[in-house]
Amino acid sequence: MSETVDLHYLNQLLVEKFRVKRRPVAITYCRAGPPPGYEPVQIVACGIVRAAEQGRRIYVDRSNHDCWVGQYHLGWNAQADTYITAGEYLTDAQGFYTPEAAACNKRQSHSLPAGVINALAAAPLDDVPEGVDVDLFICVVDPQRAMQIAGAASVREGTFPVGELGASACSSIFAAPFITGNSVFAIGDGGGRMHNRLDPAELFVAIPQKHFRYVVELIENFRIDPQKMREVIMPSYGAQAREARQE
Repeated sequence: MSETVDLHYLNQLLVEKFRVKRRPVAITYCRAGPPPGYEPVQIVACGIVRAAEQGRRIYVDRSNHDCWVGQYHLGWNAQADTYITAGEYLTDAQGFYTPEAAACNKRQSHSLPAGVINALAAAPLDDVPEGVDVDLFICVVDPQRAMQIAGAASVREGTFPVGELGASACSSIFAAPFITGNSVFAIGDGGGRMHNRLDPAELFVAIPQKHFRYVVELIENFRIDPQKMREVIMPSYGAQAREARQE
């Protein structure tokens, strides 16, 4: 769908009309290698969001990556031992996790199938080189904008977004949209929030390519009539409005 949605226009709508404070980021699932002009970075996978917000075109892969958990959820370490797959690292590093809950966390988290991608690339949404496919865009926003942007498909075709809380950020914002084919809003985990420097009132939204046009349509048609809304859903207000019209 990125070929039918102008990414610069989409970015302009998000920034100028919806006034998102942080730069939207374009994500590419690289199946045959990273795009030309993107530099490798040795960081945690979720950290590519903030790096791209700062104007960089970057990618991580199995050799340029600094998180075992991210490698597992991106399908680059399918043979990971139970220290990762059963969440044992969670109980080692965080005293509030029970072993049972940690194992349940990993079982319920999304992961890309092994070998589906060999790199994950990110760039500012308004600075994607010509010819590079964009599979996803990610924004860090406040809850109200998250509701609107992640909910774009719900008001255009009726598909509710997926809400994620508890899973690792790399699972929620990269793997979940791929596996579900749906828009995602996610709180993110402690590490994902820290590496992307989210404020307490911010969260992630991740929108798959097929929903890009719905975000455009939502913003282009964005209108709310509070008086009409009260009239049509509030019996007391509706009665007052009808009486006023009769007079």
